[in-house]
Amino acid sequence: MVIGEKLWEGKGKSGAGFIKSVGMEGVTSIYTWTAQMKGMGKAKGVDCNLNITGKSMTPPKGIAASKDQGLLMTMTGDMGIVKGFDLMKMGMGKNPTSVGLWTFMTMSEKIGWLNDLIAVVTFEALDPMWTEMNVSIWEWK
Repeated sequence: MVIGEKLWEGKGKSGAGFIKSVGMEGVTSIYTWTAQMKGMGKAKGVDCNLNITGKSMTPPKGIAASKDQGLLMTMTGDMGIVKGFDLMKMGMGKNPTSVGLWTFMTMSEKIGWLNDLIAVVTFEALDPMWTEMNVSIWEWK
């Protein structure tokens, strides 16, 4: 796998969340988060807000998985759809981290290059409860 240039970085904040179910396999939850992202590389000048809703399955032990969907809205009024899949690793005494693969869809000509993009997204929680996180989005070549 070859990771290309970094496209965005920013800070996210979690929003509403709730537990959907609890069972032997783990906890299924629905969550939201937003982030202000600064564009760089190919996305230089494409500063944007991300508004994401996800559904995660967190087992009693091991790696949690989630599916994300949401909106990317640029400061100039362009909009795109975001869909992705993330894996989260939790460590004893460490803040959790997560990595994902995202795709995008837009009707905007200005950011039309997103339609051909697969992105590697990294998340670093700034606290154990994910109330704030650093988010970086990289092109996957």
